[in-house]
Amino acid sequence: MTPLEASKAMYAEVAKGNWDAVASYMADDFVIHEPTSLPYGGEWRGRDALQQLYTHVMGYWEDPVVRWMELVGGERYAVALLHFTVTAKSSGKRFETHIAEVTEFDDAGKMASMRIHYFDTAHMVGQLGG
Repeated sequence: MTPLEASKAMYAEVAKGNWDAVASYMADDFVIHEPTSLPYGGEWRGRDALQQLYTHVMGYWEDPVVRWMELVGGERYAVALLHFTVTAKSSGKRFETHIAEVTEFDDAGKMASMRIHYFDTAHMVGQLGG
């Protein structure tokens, strides 16, 4: 399975909330890097890191709408460009942003790491009332 195919399949499982299937795409030492300026920033590690992160992130946001703009892949990477609309729980403010998720794959074809790039983290923190 190519990185592009694996990413599409993994994101489909995330949409269904099928976290066991999501974990099957991850390497045992999988790591997600979130910007440290966000309240959930830092590194999230393990095959269940995406589920842990998602649960934590949804403590800050509600009513998310994710629109796929592009998903491309090569031999070792897949990049998803997303349009994200969400409401901050603390302020009630609804806003939009773009996100790029860059996923690297290991030699076994498993997801080794994911770096999340928000187009304006200061704006996001501001929406939280911070």
